[in-house]
Amino acid sequence: MNQPPRLQDLPRASALLCLEVERFCLHHLALPRGSSLVLALSGGADSTALAAILSLLVPRLHLKLRGLSINHGLRPEAKADAAHAQKTCSILGMPCAVREADVQGLAARCRMGEEEAGRTLRYALLEEERQASGAHFIALGHHREDLSEDILLRLVRGTGWPALGGMPARDDKRRLLRPLLHCAPSALKDLLRHCGLDWCEDASNQSTIYRRNRLRLQILPLLRTENPALDRSLGHLWQLADMDRTYWQETLDAALRDNPWHMEEAAHDAQAGLNGQARTALTLPRALLRSLPAAARLRLYMRAVQHLCSAPDAEDDGLPDSMAQQTATTGQARAVTLLALDHALEQGRGNTLFQLPGGIEAHLKGGSVRFLRSGPL
Repeated sequence: MNQPPRLQDLPRASALLCLEVERFCLHHLALPRGSSLVLALSGGADSTALAAILSLLVPRLHLKLRGLSINHGLRPEAKADAAHAQKTCSILGMPCAVREADVQGLAARCRMGEEEAGRTLRYALLEEERQASGAHFIALGHHREDLSEDILLRLVRGTGWPALGGMPARDDKRRLLRPLLHCAPSALKDLLRHCGLDWCEDASNQSTIYRRNRLRLQILPLLRTENPALDRSLGHLWQLADMDRTYWQETLDAALRDNPWHMEEAAHDAQAGLNGQARTALTLPRALLRSLPAAARLRLYMRAVQHLCSAPDAEDDGLPDSMAQQTATTGQARAVTLLALDHALEQGRGNTLFQLPGGIEAHLKGGSVRFLRSGPL
């Protein structure tokens, strides 16, 4: 195929799919017309469909698109996949850069798994490309079945509500968009066939070394046998969670405006770390906690912990077994501890210490809660 596809030439089902993505971009993602996007392209069907659909919508949304394909250097066919992504972008009339990622080097230096290192470098390189090109957002090709996998992964590792509802469609902190989150992968592949665009298959997606693959290949098919509409049902769960997430964020923002939390360095505190190491302290005052019901307090504790850790909501994008188990254990331990902390607060207990995963301590005293973490902000 030498000519880019046109929306008016597509069969009705594929054209309607593109228009559904357009509505999702305008109404749910609140994407302004004329936005500039960096597309994360692997050469696979999902990201190829992302490039195709957004290019079809360029005349309607006036988007400025550019692709980025990242060679992780882990598979022999990685260079061919990157070349395929560039060829696709050329057909669609958009530039596409290729960046190299030293995944094995980062994994060795930081003692992390290759999947975690790859994900870390991938998002870092996408953000570098976004800033260098002056783009507004990074667009990712996650679809409806990816959302189902993500929800199940979060359930396994003990994630609380509303984060249990799955990955956000728009992440302003990391400037990420997921325009295809409500699309069925079969419909995306049908669109590619109608457009005359092929894609690459990643053999590692069939490996059961990683928990995400096992859930996709073994567990989710069983659940879909019990409920053929499972992915649609989980999509509704995602919608409810998204509304609840917005509600709790606005509720906590309002409470913190009236009674802000306090941040300080606790280097000379009696609770200072070993060898006088500085510790970051975040205090939730008594007046703030007394103004909130238990459900809001628990979410406030989590916001405080996440603020100290400076960690976005983890996506667990294919973690190896050992790390996935550690993530599950951490999430469950944190939930149990925060529930115990709130129970102690309701009982009026004082001078009580709770140890949270990640080297964080929670001190309950005088009706306030003080979280401490080693190291500077």
